[in-house]
Amino acid sequence: MNAKSIEVLASRREPFHQRMLLVFGVIGYVALFQWMYENYLYPNWDYAGFHYYPPPAIYLALGWLLSATPSLWMPMRLTRPSQLAYWVLYLTVFIPSMFVPFYVGLDAPDEISRLVLVLLAGFAITGASYLLPLACLRPIRIPPRIFWKLLGCIAGGLAMWMLVVFRHHLQVVSFLDVYDLRDAANDVAEGSQVNYAFMLLTGAINPLLMGYGLWQRRWWMLACGVGGQLLVYSIGGTKGSILSIPFILGFYLLFRVRFFLFAHKLTFGILTLVGGLCLSWRIVDGDPGPIHVLVLFVVLMRTLSMEGLLTAQYHYFFQRNPFTYYSHIKGVNLLVHYPYQFSLGQEIGVAFAGTTDMDANAHFWATDGIGSMGLPGILLVSLICTLVFWVLDSAAQQHDPRLSALIVSFSAFNLANLSIFTTLLSGGFGLLILLLYLLPSRKQMECA
Repeated sequence: MNAKSIEVLASRREPFHQRMLLVFGVIGYVALFQWMYENYLYPNWDYAGFHYYPPPAIYLALGWLLSATPSLWMPMRLTRPSQLAYWVLYLTVFIPSMFVPFYVGLDAPDEISRLVLVLLAGFAITGASYLLPLACLRPIRIPPRIFWKLLGCIAGGLAMWMLVVFRHHLQVVSFLDVYDLRDAANDVAEGSQVNYAFMLLTGAINPLLMGYGLWQRRWWMLACGVGGQLLVYSIGGTKGSILSIPFILGFYLLFRVRFFLFAHKLTFGILTLVGGLCLSWRIVDGDPGPIHVLVLFVVLMRTLSMEGLLTAQYHYFFQRNPFTYYSHIKGVNLLVHYPYQFSLGQEIGVAFAGTTDMDANAHFWATDGIGSMGLPGILLVSLICTLVFWVLDSAAQQHDPRLSALIVSFSAFNLANLSIFTTLLSGGFGLLILLLYLLPSRKQMECA
């Protein structure tokens, strides 16, 4: 009996008890998030915007209620790859956005209440994609050898292009020095169009190689994907290329665990991770070593909390400044005037940090929703995300959903940190959906 069959049987056994276990797990995560904010985020990152102005109890109760409500409909089993992205958005964007805006105190609590209620509606709209039947797409049958040879030639050509352009600028630096590396890379790349190689390798080809290599245990393919991401990092200092490696590996290990539903594995896995890090913080009495500091920053601050802060900042900024009406998207800006000098992330950086060096990119509900049209924009971009999820699931339906989810897991991370249009185009998510559609199925591989 395979893992998928086990999940199906588990979901049919005592569904109410399984759902309630998930609800209690989410409540536990919410409680731990609050403790982490008060005891770790605020004392260490107050200067970055994580202020602590406790709102009246009724607003905290609203945050608790809205945070737990989606656990009543969140998918228990992984039957479509986009469900992994939906869960990532829930844990890293939605729940933090229910609390951080109240704590930082940029807007009045009643204004934030309207924001979080609309976010709940938008999140529910996004999940409505699972009510839609998938499109009946006729697969394009490319012989496996031809598919992998073509992909290998493309990946090798793109990597060679980058090596030629940046042959004198390869270096592996710490996360603290990546911005200097990025500035140098931008100067070298000017006029070369090599950013297309970055886009295709980082967001599509390398994650495909890593995910497929892990799932099918083709270690040479995994090594090529990891090597490709390391190459990208050594050139452009993109932290996402490095973080994609443990991110994809973590989900692979999660999928290999049997006898538990996907929702339980993910919820209690993240609960254990955050709880362990909070405990480690207490054990060292708030004085961790360099590696410990880095892990706490990456997991607790950057991954699990930053998007909540950006929700608050985008909401505050665009209540007082013009909406973009999607003019921040290339192509649309030819028809609609873009009202700012810098990109959205840089404008937020100037407003809250006083410098354009801080590019405060945020999730699509902030950039494409709040920044474009305010609160109504959240509902509109949620419909767009519903369509994207449906297209992804339709294109990948011939594959094991766990394999497809593993391949797109890094794009799920990008969705939680970038505009949905940036993720589709510059982030390579659109290309990855196409590659999943063209990827030979297991049946084709066995017959080859």
